[in-house]
Amino acid sequence: MGAISSRCCYASDAASEEVGSQRLPHEADWQARDGQGNADSWTDKGNRRSVTIGKVLTTRAEYGLDPMQFVDGMKVQLYNVNLHGRNDEVRNNLELYYNMCKSQQLLHVTTSCFSVWRKSKKTNSSAKVIPATTFADELDAVRVFFFDDNLEFEGKERSSGICNLRDVTTGEFVDFGEGNNGFTRSLAAKHTMIYSSSMYRTVLVKANILDAMENTAYFSEIIKEYSDPGERVLVYMDVNSTIVCNDSVQGKDAAASLLGTMFECIEFHPAGRMELEWKSYAKVSIDKPKTLKSLVKDMTADKDSYATFWSEETCFSFVADLLSKGAVTWVGDSAGVTVESFRKSFQEYLTTIADATDKEGIVKSWYQVYTDLTTGHLSPKDGSQHVIFLNSFGVDTRRVVTSTVADESHVIQVTVNFELWEERDVKKFQAQFEKQESKDCKD
Repeated sequence: MGAISSRCCYASDAASEEVGSQRLPHEADWQARDGQGNADSWTDKGNRRSVTIGKVLTTRAEYGLDPMQFVDGMKVQLYNVNLHGRNDEVRNNLELYYNMCKSQQLLHVTTSCFSVWRKSKKTNSSAKVIPATTFADELDAVRVFFFDDNLEFEGKERSSGICNLRDVTTGEFVDFGEGNNGFTRSLAAKHTMIYSSSMYRTVLVKANILDAMENTAYFSEIIKEYSDPGERVLVYMDVNSTIVCNDSVQGKDAAASLLGTMFECIEFHPAGRMELEWKSYAKVSIDKPKTLKSLVKDMTADKDSYATFWSEETCFSFVADLLSKGAVTWVGDSAGVTVESFRKSFQEYLTTIADATDKEGIVKSWYQVYTDLTTGHLSPKDGSQHVIFLNSFGVDTRRVVTSTVADESHVIQVTVNFELWEERDVKKFQAQFEKQESKDCKD
């Protein structure tokens, strides 16, 4: 497969703009030589250079959702949008992005910019951009849902988090902490936390993969509860640990897979900075809450020790040891976990979530909500108005797409600030399509 080309130049002042560590050219300094979108069809009118990452040449146009393409002609509806630039750019591009999203049907994808989020120390200010509109805008009755297992509800722009909630009209960050901008908290299922607003048509859901595995109507019930008849529904859905259980596709048996999933939903709260040492595993420094799954990854030096960790005896013993050194709770819940309650939950889940995922690790509740929204089951006669955008930092979306729809040529792929991606992420993004191309050739 060839490179990805786009007609999207950085536009700012007459001079080039500094973004991160890259110098980006003004659009006026570029023009296509042959109009065919080939990677070598750009000519530099001045002394500035193109933004090239790996095999990808990308530029951008001012205030636009800009089409990109694979130069070898592979048919993918691919667009790039700048949502991490200056305030005026963000406001204009956010509105364009939101209008595009709400006008679609069925399933599409946004791949957010991980490098910008990482460089901002993983704060909400540079996280996944979620559009928000107020109830005052009566002409735009669109209810936006954002499902993600990593939502953190301090809700401030500089807080640690994964939700960059932006007012479509102003482009400003919307503080979604409890009590701010009409946001209140409620609980659903066993471990799911929901923040909804009396001012904004926005519902933020800290999803829990165990809840999603236990109830096939999990997502559908939340959407039905927090939307009104006649509203269009626009869902932004995270993938990993929200609708995909990776443990179920890593060759583990049912018990080991469940233990791994439960460890991802439970966290250890140390009393203070400490060195966690257990049995022959590596010593780990910890000074803030961390999921048990993360601790296990830090403690195991290789794949074999990690794989053999997931026995009932080992996991129960580890939980007991942690309880002697700090507090153990479900993520997002202050109620404590004990060895007895952990063991009881394990036995209950082992019974209730059998066959909860397909061979790709995708939970059945995902397929249910997709069907319910796109057929109008949740809102009769309105099925054609609803849309779901998978929203991820990784390249884990395509297996969901190909498992859900018969023809992915209708699926729009939106990248956020593709020109700022790290080379590793660019290669992974392109590789997911190369694999499909090779498969198509063999077929």
